This record gives sequence, structure tokens and C-alpha cells, in this order.
Amino acid sequence: MNEIFNQRIQSVQFGKNMTHAHIVAKRELREELEAEMEKYLARGGQIKQASNQRIQIKHGTGDQFNKKGCRCEACVDWAKSKGRIKG
Repeated sequence: MNEIFNQRIQSVQFGKNMTHAHIVAKRELREELEAEMEKYLARGGQIKQASNQRIQIKHGTGDQFNKKGCRCEACVDWAKSKGRIKG
């Protein structure tokens, strides 16, 4: 228990002890990334917004019960009808 506590203390101290070199390195990396993005966009590259799509789940199928581990009423009924579980 003390070992875990000491590890947490060390990680907090490391966060507080970020040196100027760490800060400069992050700034340089950020500037490099911005320059690369400008080059990419200048060559005709595009940045597209990712879309969130809802996945249609088909309950009461073997895939849902076996692979996804679904235990809803429809999937359990399917498993009972196929003899996968005892009802």
C-alpha cells in the first residue's frame, strides 16, 4: 500500500518539476505540428469533421449473444431457443 502511495507522490512531484526544457520541447513540437498542417493544407489537403453514426444493433441474434455478450431479453430468448442456455 505504501509503495502505491509513494508512486502517486512521485508522479505528482514530477508534474510539478517540469523543467523549462520540457516546456520548450512541447512548444517546439506544437510549432512543428502547426507548420506541417500549413504545408498539408497548402498542398490541397483537407480536414474533415468526423461524423458520429449510431450503429444499429440486432438483438436476438447469435452475434449479439455470443460475440457482444448481450443479455437482454431478446438475446436470452434466442439463446434459449437454440439450446445455448437452459431456461
